[in-house]
Parts: sequence; structure tokens; C-alpha cells
Amino acid sequence: MIIKKSLINKSIEYILQNIDEEISIEDVANHCNFSKYHFSRMFKEETGVSIYAFIKRMRMDQSSVSLKVEKDKTITDIGV
Repeated sequence: MIIKKSLINKSIEYILQNIDEEISIEDVANHCNFSKYHFSRMFKEETGVSIYAFIKRMRMDQSSVSLKVEKDKTITDIGV
């Protein structure tokens, strides 16, 4: 259990550090030395959400913050 949680934390840290990049489930799984299928199952089992949904949510959260902070940028600029 502790190893799984550590691995999930490692993957979340990787996602947050690379959120501006085009990261895929496979990228995250490779970073943690797992196949994307096994890693996807494990991530959902531990967090309750799919890794795809988690990445998408983190990007949405980042965009939301950017809209509030970067008032000189348009929605299109932030979305790109």
C-alpha cells in the first residue's frame, strides 16, 4: 500500500511539473516504470479517477488560475 501511494504521489508530481507540456498517460506510466494499462488501473484504484481525467482536471484548474491572474491574456491565449 505504501509503495502504491508513493508511486501515485510520484506520478502526480510529474504531471504537475509537466502540465504545460503535451503529456500522455504513457509518459506518466513510463516515468513510473509501468505499462500504461497497469498504471492506469492502479491510478484509478488509488485515486478514484482515471489518470486522463486527472490530467484534464489539472489543466482546467491551471487555466482557471491563469484567467484570474493574467488579466491581459484572452481565453484563447490561455487555452493554447
